[in-house]
Amino acid sequence: MRALGSKSESAHVIAIGQGLMESSSGDVATQETSVQPRVRRRLALTSLVLGAIALALFLAGIGNPAKNYYDEGLYVPVAKAFLNNAPDPSPYGPPLGKFLVAIGIKLVGDNPLGWRIASAVCGSLTLVAVFLWTYLLSKDYGIACIAAVLTLVNNFLFVMSRVAMMDVFLVFFLLWGLVAYTAAIELNIGAAKRRILLYCSGISIGLAGACKWNAVDTLAVLLLTSFALFLISKRSFGSVSPSIARYAENVRQIGIPSVLLALIVSPVVSYTLTFWPQCHSLHLPFGIHQFLAMNLYIWRFHLAVVGNPFIISAWYSWPLRLSPQRALSYLLGNPVVMWGGMIALVFCFRRFWKCFAFAEGLIVLLYAANLLQWAVTPAKCTFYYYYFPAAMILSVAIALTLHSLPQRIFGVRISLLVLSAAAIVFLWCLPKMAHLEAPWDCALGCWS
Repeated sequence: MRALGSKSESAHVIAIGQGLMESSSGDVATQETSVQPRVRRRLALTSLVLGAIALALFLAGIGNPAKNYYDEGLYVPVAKAFLNNAPDPSPYGPPLGKFLVAIGIKLVGDNPLGWRIASAVCGSLTLVAVFLWTYLLSKDYGIACIAAVLTLVNNFLFVMSRVAMMDVFLVFFLLWGLVAYTAAIELNIGAAKRRILLYCSGISIGLAGACKWNAVDTLAVLLLTSFALFLISKRSFGSVSPSIARYAENVRQIGIPSVLLALIVSPVVSYTLTFWPQCHSLHLPFGIHQFLAMNLYIWRFHLAVVGNPFIISAWYSWPLRLSPQRALSYLLGNPVVMWGGMIALVFCFRRFWKCFAFAEGLIVLLYAANLLQWAVTPAKCTFYYYYFPAAMILSVAIALTLHSLPQRIFGVRISLLVLSAAAIVFLWCLPKMAHLEAPWDCALGCWS
């Protein structure tokens, strides 16, 4: 919360977040110039520390279990096939995530660490992205730290960063795409730099789609947001907040042609190019006909696949789920974050409705898109771990809600209560999620 930083630092953060308004005064310009590097150094140092802590946590005991489990039996053989220029034994998904697993095997070896190290690295960098994205949305260092800690103890990130599956790569590219997009419309930079950041956002989301197709929902939200802001910049809306007006002006500065190139053309190009190494490893020509044939096969496969009925779950059951997915490291979203996040989303929606707050509105849209997509996706089976992208939004929703609530209740910081409760639940879940052997698997109590 705001109290987590000094008053002077908060003023500096707000000044930078709002764009460092241009001034003819030499003293003001000198002051702003001296502040920026210090804040940037703090953000960089915190990002480094968060990434290192997360990576150490994810790598500890990552060799357990010592054999392929859950969907690793699908993706690890594909990664090995790429390394051996052999036919893809499971060609029913985009190739990028499988390439990343292959890189881990190439660097570390054909062993549990090699299978999963790419997931651990991308998971730790995902935590850094959450921190920076929340900072850009809130302009508050303390709130960004709260979001990062809640993300780290969210259970989802821990489990998915320790298994050779595609979902952590999807979320990694999505979150960094959101960081680039928010920076493009938030920072006080020139039009050329805004466009570059927007292109980076589109490329990153295209790469997310090259891991799993459901990245398209986040891309749709960013397109909708961009066009809404551009429309606001062209018309006079008396109820629009100053921050929304500033974002709208920044999008107008970028221009609709650049928005279209960045958020439509760039994702398509980056997605398409990931199929070139696959064609090369299969000794196939890389052309439009081969590309379309591969994607048509993926589409038809997912329309036809039935899945395991014993682990299928309906999308509307995920937000309040209480039973773990035992086959996947006892995956269960931390109830403090899951349920607290749902309450926070209500607060975010209310704040957006009353104040037209950009950050809260974007959070609600992203969560809704990443969850409700499963209500219309023509797939015959859905699994609890599909909730992963939407679940990552909840930590940010809680942090932004704490930003607007009173700092204390009965003399105790609300943020401290939330963080403590989430950490305790995470520690209780940890032995099973980490596949610890007896008696450590029940060190803090056994799962029913």
